Amino acid sequence: MTELKPFKDLSDVEDIELHDLDFKRAESENVALKANYPHFEKRGDIGVLLVHGFTSSPLEMQPLADYLALQGFSVYNVRLAGHASDYHYLNMTGYDDWYDSVKYGLFTLKRNCRKVFAAGSSMGGLISLMTVHLNGLDGAVLMAPCIRIKAPLASITPVVSMVMPYMPKIGFDMQYSDIFYHTWPMKGVAELYRFTRYIENVTQHFSMPLLGFQFPGDMIVSAKATKNFFSGVGSKDKLYVEFPNKDGQTHILTSHLNQHRDEMFANIAVWLKDRSEK
Repeated sequence: MTELKPFKDLSDVEDIELHDLDFKRAESENVALKANYPHFEKRGDIGVLLVHGFTSSPLEMQPLADYLALQGFSVYNVRLAGHASDYHYLNMTGYDDWYDSVKYGLFTLKRNCRKVFAAGSSMGGLISLMTVHLNGLDGAVLMAPCIRIKAPLASITPVVSMVMPYMPKIGFDMQYSDIFYHTWPMKGVAELYRFTRYIENVTQHFSMPLLGFQFPGDMIVSAKATKNFFSGVGSKDKLYVEFPNKDGQTHILTSHLNQHRDEMFANIAVWLKDRSEK
């Protein structure tokens, strides 16, 4: 497995240079939609790094970005390598590339804020964990984190990807094509599986403040694994919120399909403010 390490210190790099470097990454992968480029909203002195999920894009996290900005937080909505462009790119990236994708946003926030948190959806939750753990941030918010892929055949995706590079998402609604890929890039899925194994091996080292949200009926990730993660992780400051199963099974908790989204957003803001005052 590839070992993730702290980022090289970019504190002396000006905001505009960090911004240009991040934009050039997006341009190099032909990101067409302007809304899916990385975006920095400077407000208060508390910063939140927002990290979308696998096969997704910054648009997934935009509702939370908008809410937090209105609450006075500075936010940086990142774009992960291989995402928000063409699904073929995702078969050419690894979890180290996804992790590396957040560094420009991270140092932009560190230059402008006295405290910085990371908030991630699904795979973005794993990246948030590693970013906070390795780079000394102040806490992580995990929304349906991909601690374990629910599909029982996930463990064989490294083999499957060798003979089946792509697989269509059954029942995909094309109205969401600006946000998500309509195809599973199987080498990317295999890399995501490896990432979950990597996280499993380093969980014992986590001690950051943690806030988590999950539907027990989630069809994409294992809610049981998420609950067990929060029970077993060594963080002294941790809160796990499980939504009522009867209200839905949506995986994308920033979506309007999450009936508890407004309450979740409000709880995130309160949690961030409380830990910013400590």
